[in-house]
Amino acid sequence: MLSFGDVGLAALPMTTARAATLLPVLILTASVAPAAAQSAAGDVACRVEMVPMRDGVRLATEVYLPARPGRHPVVLTRSPYTRGSLAAGSNCDNARLLDFARRGYVGLGQDARGRYRSGGAFDPFRQEGGDGYDTVEWAAAQPWSDGRVGIFGGSYVGVTTLQAALRSPPHLVTAVAEITASDYHDNWTYVNGAFDLHLNLGWTLAFFVADSYRRSLDGSGLSLTEIDRRVAARLEAGRRDLLTKWIWTLPLNSMPAFRADAPYYYDWLAHPDYDSYWREVDVEQGYGDITVPVLHTGGWYDVFAVGTVRNFTGMRTGAGSPAARSGTKLVMTCCGHTREQGLIDWGPEAQTFDETLTARWFDHHLQGADNGIDREPAARLFVMVPPDTGTQGGGFYLAADDFPPPAARPVRLYLASGGRANTRHGDGTLGRDAAAGPPDRFVYDPADPVPTLGGNLCCGDFLMRGALDQSAVELRDDVLVYTSEPLAADLAVIGPVTVRLWAASSARDTDFTAKLVDVHLDGIAHNVLDRIVRARYRRGSKSAPSLITPGEVYEYAIPLGDTATVFRRGHRIRLEVSSSNFPHYDRNPNTGHAFGQDAETVVATQTIFHDPQRPSHVELSVVPDVSIPHP
Repeated sequence: MLSFGDVGLAALPMTTARAATLLPVLILTASVAPAAAQSAAGDVACRVEMVPMRDGVRLATEVYLPARPGRHPVVLTRSPYTRGSLAAGSNCDNARLLDFARRGYVGLGQDARGRYRSGGAFDPFRQEGGDGYDTVEWAAAQPWSDGRVGIFGGSYVGVTTLQAALRSPPHLVTAVAEITASDYHDNWTYVNGAFDLHLNLGWTLAFFVADSYRRSLDGSGLSLTEIDRRVAARLEAGRRDLLTKWIWTLPLNSMPAFRADAPYYYDWLAHPDYDSYWREVDVEQGYGDITVPVLHTGGWYDVFAVGTVRNFTGMRTGAGSPAARSGTKLVMTCCGHTREQGLIDWGPEAQTFDETLTARWFDHHLQGADNGIDREPAARLFVMVPPDTGTQGGGFYLAADDFPPPAARPVRLYLASGGRANTRHGDGTLGRDAAAGPPDRFVYDPADPVPTLGGNLCCGDFLMRGALDQSAVELRDDVLVYTSEPLAADLAVIGPVTVRLWAASSARDTDFTAKLVDVHLDGIAHNVLDRIVRARYRRGSKSAPSLITPGEVYEYAIPLGDTATVFRRGHRIRLEVSSSNFPHYDRNPNTGHAFGQDAETVVATQTIFHDPQRPSHVELSVVPDVSIPHP
């Protein structure tokens, strides 16, 4: 049975390159007085201004002014992340804003509330709507502004972007939301009820702890050198403990590391249900309040791929103005946050559709350039084409008027077996026809969870992400494996994928996981999509939780997310079913007790049914007649 020792999760080394991505966090000063004026580059002037919010808190904002005097459109980005060593005087070094200033914009880069040079206390998600609105309207009123403002950013900076758009500031003209989510409860903090442990631990440690700890040392009398040393030691200890201690800590809310530096982590744990805490910032509930066109960009293996697609489809049908509905567009590449592709190399075009896309978008919407971007297709989708053998794949871009493409049709593949689908050497099959057969069973032990191997992961670079070979995981007895016959022709799957399971458990609450896999001619089995559902949230993440009755059969819908990939002729389609994917998601203790407060775990026996009355299946979105270039 594959264990954590087999995949090295307990002592995963951090590469020099990965460690380097964290170094700027280690050397920031606690606070920096705003610079009256300083030159960012020979042709761009820059200064740092403290912009007042409605409650009097002042936020540090870099103002990049183009060489040509006068009034200009404004491009704004608001971030909680570092821009480099403030101690070394790295104000005004944002390369994207420098480029925008050279294109005739005023570029604004703002530290989010409670971060780095800005005042106030950091409260993720919940603070960004009001602060974004106030900053947009402040920018429009400045003497260097022509009153037109655009906003952009990715990941959490995409949160600041969309939260501002939801408040409908009068002078906001357009936005670009990159690799970001639609619902910060589901598919960010939780996924169908399961806590995204890897994301929440890794993101909080890697990006928030250092500045918070450093702020606590303000006024201590310690030298900057000693403060740097202490912050570096805190982060190094965290990287060491995350995979060896923190992920295993039960109850979840007893993990002490973030109490002082990131108390909001415990707020997330305290709100497992979709309540007012999450509803107030849910983008999906506010598409009608967004009245400007938005460019949404993401990647199929990105942690926020689901939200990127939902934001596009939600705005196309429900945005608050005709211009927002018709003008919103989507671009999906392969990978997302760090551009890690995993084992499979999807080729040189996989990472970006057009390096000038954001600039062209703003040129059209803020400067009136007739550059054709408004007449381009609504969606550009990178379609992944895996290799038959080896790891060198490829892909191509497909234009579509919507997502999924209008030509997509649902195709169901049904689970079947003789009752022994355990491991890839078992008798589990996938086929077009529903078949009768005895159910499959496995035992889920929270003390020995199925380890995470790749997938839509972020942040902190503690686990490999993207497409990895799942062959080793498929040797575990607690993983059911259902595999199709070799395909007679290429199959282009472009759109959502959903698994429906009829299942029973001996527990009062448990999890079920599903993973769609492509089996190559040489036996490499790479993950395409995976997801999880917590039994008490089987009616949907926004519904009230409801425990299950041990032994009773329930239907579980597991939306795996969206993809654009080709299952090539001769490849086989595989579905893995289990009850854990750890440490991507937290382990369900199977007790049915209140979330996050349980130190006890219970072993559960799981039963998966596949018969005419309970036809467990995976539903694919298949687009016929796609011209597919092979690697």
